This record gives sequence, C-alpha cells and structure tokens, in this order.
Amino acid sequence: MHPGITLPDYLDVLTIPTPFPVGPVNIYLARGDDGLTLIDVGPRFEPAQEALREKLTECGYRLSDVRRIILTHAHSDHCGLAGELAEEAGAEVFSHPANFSLLANYADERERWLAFYAALMQEAGMPPDQIVQVDRLRRGMSRYMTPVRPTATLKEGDTLQLGGEEWQVLHTPGHSGGLICLYQPQRQLLISSDHLLRDISSNPIVEPPEQEGRERPRRLVEYMRQLQRIAELPIELALPGHGPFIPDVRDLIARRLAFHDERARQIAKLLQNGARTTYDLTLSLFPHLDPVNRFLAVSEVIGHLEVLELQGEVISAVEDGVRRWQIGPSPR
Repeated sequence: MHPGITLPDYLDVLTIPTPFPVGPVNIYLARGDDGLTLIDVGPRFEPAQEALREKLTECGYRLSDVRRIILTHAHSDHCGLAGELAEEAGAEVFSHPANFSLLANYADERERWLAFYAALMQEAGMPPDQIVQVDRLRRGMSRYMTPVRPTATLKEGDTLQLGGEEWQVLHTPGHSGGLICLYQPQRQLLISSDHLLRDISSNPIVEPPEQEGRERPRRLVEYMRQLQRIAELPIELALPGHGPFIPDVRDLIARRLAFHDERARQIAKLLQNGARTTYDLTLSLFPHLDPVNRFLAVSEVIGHLEVLELQGEVISAVEDGVRRWQIGPSPR
C-alpha cells in the first residue's frame, strides 16, 4: 500500500474495513514505555473490530496493552468503537473539546443534529420526501457508534509524547469542527486524519453551532484556511485517515484549493441567469445522486456559496422558508 516509505520504528498503520463508501480507515498504533496508543479506532462494526484485534495480535499485542486512545474527530468511521475498546482495555480517551458533547452524549446530540439537518435541507429547497430519506439513512448510522466519555483534552498548542518523541496538536476545523492533526516537526511528519486525503477531497460538512442561538460555523471557509496553514509547514510525509500516504503535501493542497475555487466559479456562473435555491444548484452540478450523497452535495454547495458570500459576490434571502441565492454585492 505504501511502497518505499518507512515510518518511525514506534509507529504502525493498521488499515481496517468500514461499511462506508470511503472504504477502509487507517488507525495508527504508537508504542511507548507506558504502553500502546491508538490514534482512532474505526467504526462499531464487527469486521472492523475483528480486524483490529487480529492486527494487534500480528504486532505482538493484545487490546489490554492499549493505555491511550486518541480520537482525531467525532465521525463514526474513526471513533465508533472507542466506547467498547476503552472500557475493555481501561484506556484513557483523548480528543478535542469540540468533540466531547457528540462523543459522550451521542443520543441527545444526534437528535439535535438531525433536527438541524432537516431544517437546513428544507431551507435549501430539498423536496420533503428526500428530507425524510436523508433523516432515515442518517439515523441508521447510529448503529456504528457507541458513546464514549473523553478523559483528557487535546487542543491547539498542546503536545504529547508518542514513541518518546514530542508531537504537536494542530486544531484544523473544516471536515469537522473538532478535527485535530498531529505533527512531529523534527521528522516533518503529519498525521493528517481526514483533513488531507490523497485520492478524494475531504468534504467540509455543514455542522450546527456548538450551542443553540450562536452563528453556524462556515466549515468550508475554515477548511481552506487550515489547508493554507498546513501548506506553510515543512512536511515530508502526511499519514491520512484513509488511503495511501501523501509525500507531496504542498502540491496536493494547491490542487485542493484550486478545485474549491473552480467549484465556486461554477456556482457563480449558474447564478448568472437568476436566483436559485441551494438544491437547484446541487441538481445542476450533480444530477444523479442517492439521498446520502445528495445531502453531502447540498452541504458542499452551501460551503461554496458561503465562500462567495464572504467575497461579496452573492447574496441570499429566505422566502416561505426557502433560501434563494443570486449574484449581487453583500450589504456593507
């Protein structure tokens, strides 16, 4: 999978299956004097749990040797198994504070997020029958996740020891609000999680505000800002959450930024003939999608519209509960 690439002798990659279209997830195993650290754990999915145990055995360990679990973000393909594994191993669980509510209070937070997405899809102009389908499919995702209460925080500016070396915590919101990367400056090595993937573009998914009544975060805007930040670091190799390692980080980031700029230009061109709903724009860009991918596409288009809005190129107004976008200067 990664020919010619050598990791530090204390670090291994364990690639395990998921039931999701993104495919297998990369889990990183770090050995230290105080036991094992797992960076992400995979979904609550029997083949994933079996594969993780088998790969630990192949490395000469058991689950009980795991002393620490680091969760890079609160998506089930990365953290779904954490509750069961932490309880069985007696391991500490570390994550960014922005992930705590969703990880620990999963049932309540899931309901809040589902209500937010139903309202967002309605505002986008998605037909009611499709909103119901999206809600049903997203509710089904809950079977891949069990709650877990983090015991320690990892936030911007923190450091932690892996294999006797100091790694820096970088908070890189975008793909999710609580996503962290881990950076070892001497080795110029980055564990990038889903912030940077080689073969697919990370989708900065629209999320509700952390607290009701606050402004909703602009995840694509944040994502592009964090990509630019990572491009300024000296990085020889990035270890992603899915797919092959990334040796050409700056080139890949340049391509990702160019992609998002081109997509924003496509959307602006579609608006030249008059006001459109987000859902209408999504159909023009992606005419044939299943409900889950339609939801992701609407989320992506919202992100690009917010970029154009901040640049003063588009404006929007809500009428009868549906938001319509058009070319025009933002009010000053």
